[in-house]
Amino acid sequence: KTLVTQAEASGVRGSDVWFEPGTVGWGRERTRAHFFAFESPELARAAKSPAESKLYLNLNGTWKFSWSQRVSQTPAGFEAPAFDDSAWNDMPVPGNWELNGKGFPIYTNVVYTFHTDPPLIRYRGTDEDYNPCGAYRRDFTPPDSWFDEDREVFLYIGAVCCACRVWLNGTELGFSTDSKLPAEFKLTQHLVRGRNVLAMQVLCWSAGAYLEDQDMWWLAGITRDVYVYARPRQHIQDIEVRAGADGNLDVIAEVSTAGGSVASKGLRCELFNHDANGNPDASLCKFDLAFDVRSGKVAMARGSTRVNGIEKWTAETPVLYSLMVSLPSADGNKDIETVRLRVGFRTVEVRQGRLLLNGKPLTIRGVNRHEHDWTTGHVVSRDSMLEDIKLMKANNFNAVRCAHYPNDPLWYDLCDEHGLYVVDEANIESHGVDFSPEKTLGDKEEWGAAHFVRVQRYVERDKNYTSIIIWSLGNEAGNGVNHHRTYMWLKRRDPTRPVQYEHARIEATWSTEELETIDDNTDIHCPMYPSPAKLAKYGEIHETDTTSLPLIMVEYAHAMGNSLGGFAQYWDVIHKYGVLQGGFIWDWVDQGIETEKEGKSVWGYGGDFGGPDTPSDHNFCINGLVQPDRTPNPHLFEAKKVQQPVAFEVVDLKQGRIRAINRFNFVTLEHLEFSWSITADGVEAHGGTLPIVTTAPACEDIFSIPLPARPWKPQRQVPWEYHLTVTARLRQGTPLLPAGHEVAWEQWALEPDAAVTAPPRPLGGADLPVKVTEDAIVIAAGNLVASVSKARGLLSSLVVNGQELFVEALEPNFWRPPTDNDYGANLQKELGWWRLAGKKTRLVRGPTIVSTAPGVVTIEADLAVGWGGAQLATAYEVSAAGVQIAARWRPADLQHGCVIANGYGLFLQSRQQGKRIDVEGPHVAGRWGQEGPPKKGPDCQTIKLRTPSKEIGDLVCDGDVLALQVTTEKTEAKLIVHGIVPTAQPAKDLPPGVSGVTVDATGSPDVAAWTLRRVKGAGDLLSGDEVMFESENRFLAIVDGEAVALTGENAAELATFVVQAVPQLGPPRIGFRGLLHSGFEDVVFYGRGPHESYMDRFASARVLRHEGSIVDQTFRYVRPQENGNKMETRWMALKRGSAAIAAPAGLLVAAAGSSPTLAMQCHRFEPKAFDGPEDKLQQECKHGWAMEARSETHFFVDAAQMGVGGIDSWGSRPLPQHLIYGDQKFDWSFRLCPLSSEQVKADGEAYAVLARIPELNDLETAA
Repeated sequence: KTLVTQAEASGVRGSDVWFEPGTVGWGRERTRAHFFAFESPELARAAKSPAESKLYLNLNGTWKFSWSQRVSQTPAGFEAPAFDDSAWNDMPVPGNWELNGKGFPIYTNVVYTFHTDPPLIRYRGTDEDYNPCGAYRRDFTPPDSWFDEDREVFLYIGAVCCACRVWLNGTELGFSTDSKLPAEFKLTQHLVRGRNVLAMQVLCWSAGAYLEDQDMWWLAGITRDVYVYARPRQHIQDIEVRAGADGNLDVIAEVSTAGGSVASKGLRCELFNHDANGNPDASLCKFDLAFDVRSGKVAMARGSTRVNGIEKWTAETPVLYSLMVSLPSADGNKDIETVRLRVGFRTVEVRQGRLLLNGKPLTIRGVNRHEHDWTTGHVVSRDSMLEDIKLMKANNFNAVRCAHYPNDPLWYDLCDEHGLYVVDEANIESHGVDFSPEKTLGDKEEWGAAHFVRVQRYVERDKNYTSIIIWSLGNEAGNGVNHHRTYMWLKRRDPTRPVQYEHARIEATWSTEELETIDDNTDIHCPMYPSPAKLAKYGEIHETDTTSLPLIMVEYAHAMGNSLGGFAQYWDVIHKYGVLQGGFIWDWVDQGIETEKEGKSVWGYGGDFGGPDTPSDHNFCINGLVQPDRTPNPHLFEAKKVQQPVAFEVVDLKQGRIRAINRFNFVTLEHLEFSWSITADGVEAHGGTLPIVTTAPACEDIFSIPLPARPWKPQRQVPWEYHLTVTARLRQGTPLLPAGHEVAWEQWALEPDAAVTAPPRPLGGADLPVKVTEDAIVIAAGNLVASVSKARGLLSSLVVNGQELFVEALEPNFWRPPTDNDYGANLQKELGWWRLAGKKTRLVRGPTIVSTAPGVVTIEADLAVGWGGAQLATAYEVSAAGVQIAARWRPADLQHGCVIANGYGLFLQSRQQGKRIDVEGPHVAGRWGQEGPPKKGPDCQTIKLRTPSKEIGDLVCDGDVLALQVTTEKTEAKLIVHGIVPTAQPAKDLPPGVSGVTVDATGSPDVAAWTLRRVKGAGDLLSGDEVMFESENRFLAIVDGEAVALTGENAAELATFVVQAVPQLGPPRIGFRGLLHSGFEDVVFYGRGPHESYMDRFASARVLRHEGSIVDQTFRYVRPQENGNKMETRWMALKRGSAAIAAPAGLLVAAAGSSPTLAMQCHRFEPKAFDGPEDKLQQECKHGWAMEARSETHFFVDAAQMGVGGIDSWGSRPLPQHLIYGDQKFDWSFRLCPLSSEQVKADGEAYAVLARIPELNDLETAA
């Protein structure tokens, strides 16, 4: 407190105050615990808010406001009471300027909006002096009773961004920084009866903004409540309550004596339990706190008691009590003020390598949350907070990290009440300053007070909130003496909670795969974005070491766009090791702001506001589990399922014996009702409830399901597919969740019944007529006519009852619209040559009629894909039931003389020295030989040939002018790619006969600096070729391990490289796409749903029969991208609307042959609306809600699609098991069966039979 007082007392005054890092504030009241003192115990017990007190005056509402582009333009003398503000605009308080017509929102992630030159502020846009300033004015009239009763009066400003000066009636009261903490000023000596004028000057970016570089919108204004309140001259100044799990209740209070002796002997304390509505009920105990006068201004009071029979607070059982602390009058006959605090009894500690609550290890199922509203920005209402808590509890979260600043006090009240563990965090992030020790602000003495005061003030404000179980020193602010000092102070100040700091490590940056060296200023190892393998490594090393720190991921599973792939793999590892205690997903809400684009209301993100010079990190703020209006993104369901606190395992499926594992930390399973169901082809056939399960926390029990005797359904020629599902739901409702809310579930496939032995009735009849035209082979089968294109070998037409279904041919498809994670990992470039591969297939054999049988004709065609030798073999089996498509994918062999295409990755190995070119940062060198680097994968030295004049996937030839692209850096936003280029620096120590310059990786990746020269001369580039790269008569070479560009008679000998094709990833998807004419409206499908699912994100999708509109199968991510995939689909029936004319009534797409399930999608939106080019910023449709539904229907049928990934969105690919590799082969089949109106009416049962036996083409047999 001494340091705080000195820092505030010694600060600069006046107009120079803004840009002094050591001036953290002056004139403020010392920060205290957040509470309101009522004028009587009765009112304190009954009041729902301070507004019921006569000592409270709310100043929220409309203020007069003047906005200017820089502080020097603020109207002179505006603080004077007589100033004429009639021409000023209005501004809501609380409110952000930029969302109320003044200025524009700016979003950046890492870089500041201003040039990094602390403490100076120079805007990054065209006008470097741009730094908006707002002047506020309003008047208020305090009650006369406040003067009559000789009360002290204070101003409370909940939060101001970024810094402010305050005047009352023309007198400056003080200055405040820290845009997420309150500032309180004493008004008493400047207050007058009647009209008083309050004025404030708020600057957008002061020196303090260097510590507020969080990943969020830069928005200015007064963002929390403003009010005036009155107190007795002698009043309770601060209170600290510590309530332990053992029932011990300690209370420490400071009382302002107003410079005189204390009128009473002490404070009165009374503890109440709560009724069902959370109101104080029966009194549990009373005790007094005796005064100890410490100075002429402050008296201390301290006391404690043991409360027997208390219920402990946990997130699972958030039991609270009310503590009334009253200051009696001198005669003791009445209380002159009373403070009511809600108290939970609990104990937090780190002991023997575990984070413990009430003596038990915790599992943190957490999420990071920004204060964000899609219309009001950083002004968040109580209803919005409650909605967030409700959604978090409903989706099995038990913890939240206040990322990255102290929240509105109401948030902690609600977390106390409803049960969420909270990591509270100081408003400190200096991400835009280098993390290296010599540059970070965390190690600069001149920034010491700014760090210290921010930590001290938020801890003093929030010390009494039960839900806060961990303090955090800040986020991404480097490490150094300032963080070590705050850590040591905080450990002394509050020994009842652990302290964490993500950056408490020796290394400047963190690693996805390698363990960091943990520094001393953290009680918890809280890494960012580790891979599951890294977690497992920590678990293996530290599981049994009682001196190790527990690991809780401070951020992981970056939920940007279509993400959270591989989430189940994280929790598989967490459940394996006790030292791994969970983590906090990044993050909760897509930080979109409602705006209008092209006449449509959309969620805006960075770049949607301001001019072209506005700094922006674009849609990197869109990385939430829920959309801005709290509509769940599909990956929220995956988080809920994977984190569910009850797990189920099979003991004996035939006997219905299931093991229930209780992963709650404190409660039994008695509060849950367990039920079971058996589905047949996705529809419930049997079910029931189970007896009460009483499994204790962290224990397991086995229960039996009373499975009925088989057969469960009448037997038929196609066996029923059965699944068993067990579900746990709330037996009784909670204040936020209703009875019956689903908490956990699991599903297993059961053995099918035996099929009826009678063979299916095939379609007989004569051979089908086949017509070969100039363009196609045409087969007529009953009311169906199918055509296979002779030029391309594709199914080009499907006519039913004279009506064409296809808009265009059924086409191979190897591309998916890039997700944000794809862009982050540069996969849109690395795999870019697959983008048009399906459209550019070349017919190499056929189409040929290979067989005819009664009622069936089969046509085959082989297609070449790309130029590397990959082939897709197709067969079309046509009958009156429809068309069955069989496909066989055989990838290219990249290791044996394959051609090299534009965008391919390769190694360049020096023929003379045997070393490969490798890059670390900008340094280009010759290293390792054939064996490759000893501890790195081949990607570290992969070079991509990029010829700007050719499309990705076109062949590279002798004489092409190209760029040599390499990855030089991975930031927390993207991979940084540069081109290898010659420099102007002369190379040293060259052999005789040559001269040259050095080479580095600093060039633009899109600038072609080299001309390719094949040693063999003209022709396509092949793996194994010897080549040279020429730039302005210099040749790329390796000399003594260094890359150089040489000229001279001996240059050719040193400058020859052998091209070695790198094993490539396979295409992002392998399948077919089709486009149907208008009229299709609805879909029924049997597979995983109802929401989308992917190879690495399907745990939350049940195998059931699902239905809905085709339009709704598209998920509108804030930025359009790949979406809507349905894993393990057996069949998908696309149904025409009632307005459609003529047959067919629908089209069935069904997995067939050796493919029991496939991935399928259907959309009424153009896939190109989801798609983006190499540069995401150039995407044609940038907002999901700007997309327009079309009348046509697109459908996709895939043998495979790679996972969406989810470690991070700036370099990490999906996990290895969730990729498609260049040597993988795929065989698959599916059917297209027209549906009659009778079949559509019969719905799923007819679909299931048709899907498996297309010869059964009449409804009678199908039934």
